[in-house]
Amino acid sequence: MPVVSENGMRIGALAKLVGLSTSAVRYYEKEGLIAPVPRTDAGYRLYGTEVVGRLQFLLRAKALGLSLRDVGELLASPTADVGAERDHLRHLVAHKIADTRRRIAELQALNQELEALYVRLLRTPCVGPACGHVGDCACWLPTEEEVKVMADEVACCGELCCSDCSCVQGQPCDCADCSCSSER
Repeated sequence: MPVVSENGMRIGALAKLVGLSTSAVRYYEKEGLIAPVPRTDAGYRLYGTEVVGRLQFLLRAKALGLSLRDVGELLASPTADVGAERDHLRHLVAHKIADTRRRIAELQALNQELEALYVRLLRTPCVGPACGHVGDCACWLPTEEEVKVMADEVACCGELCCSDCSCVQGQPCDCADCSCSSER
C-alpha cells in the first residue's frame, strides 16, 4: 500500500493506488476531472485521499463506455441536486445501452459473414491459372448473394462444418463425419 503522509500522497503513490500511470493522473488534472493540487517547496504534487474516490469513479465510468466529456459533465453538475445527477447519469447510461445494442447487432452480422466466408474457403478451392495470391483474384471473397446462402448453411448446422459437408437448411448433411449429421 502506498504511503500517505498527513499532507497527502505524491502522484506516484496515487497512481499506483488506483492503477493508473502518473501521466494519466496529470492528464485528468489538466482536463479538470480532478482538482489541481498545490505543490510542495520541492515541486511535488500532494493529493488527498478524496482524489482516490474521484479517480475510481472516473475509471469505472470509462470502463462502462462513458466518454471523458460525459464524466466531466457529471462531475461539474451541482452537488446539491442528487436527483438531477442521478437522472443525468441514467440518461447517459440509456444512450450507452442503445449504442451497445447497435454495436452487438453489427458484430453479429460481421460474425455471420465471417462464418460464411470460412465455410466457402473450406468448400471451394480457387482453380485455374488466374487464381493465385489472395489479393489478385475476386474468387477469394464471396458476393453478397453467396454470403446469404452460406449464412443459411452455417445457421443450418449451427457450427462450422468439415470441408466435405455441403448441407443446406432443412436437408441432412451428406458427410458422415460431420458433427451435425448425427443431430438430424
